[in-house]
Amino acid sequence: MLKRYTVFIVSMLLLASSAVKAGTLDLNLNNDSVQLLYISPFTSDAGLDGADLEVGFVYTEANDYLGIVGLGIKGEAGSGSPGLIAGVGIRGYGVGTSRADIGALAIGGLVQYSPPSLSRLGVVAQLYYSPEILTFMDGKHLQSAELRIEYKVLTQAVVYVGYRNIDADLDGGGSIDIDDGGHLGLRFMF
Repeated sequence: MLKRYTVFIVSMLLLASSAVKAGTLDLNLNNDSVQLLYISPFTSDAGLDGADLEVGFVYTEANDYLGIVGLGIKGEAGSGSPGLIAGVGIRGYGVGTSRADIGALAIGGLVQYSPPSLSRLGVVAQLYYSPEILTFMDGKHLQSAELRIEYKVLTQAVVYVGYRNIDADLDGGGSIDIDDGGHLGLRFMF
């Protein structure tokens, strides 16, 4: 039982220790799962402007969990595409379910579009994939895909509705859906 909550506890400690920095707190949920993600601007002398560090978790009603640690960078896709933002990144996943324990290092990215005439409205698509060479323990592949429509209600608050699918193929055959379904979310920037 303690093993299942390890990622949750570590995530909460990291969130608490980072709370004094500027960042973003993203919470989304449905009847079967909850995701909490903390995103902090990456500050270093390496010149990684636009980079973010993220830490979070997904917890499901079936007592499955998924921990997330990542580094991503995003920015405008080009001067000829107002409102279009693209990003790439890497994410580490730690998954614990009743059927399997999986570790994975995934690469992926996102595309976000906000029409210039409706700058408060946005559509975001995100995909991360971990091939067999970067998936460990009981896993063979891991994929996380998300699509959401968001609306900026305040300068520092966004509400959204989205769909997320996180699944993995297992070494012994078969697959598991870690999270699959729609959700409602809030994102706070501070």
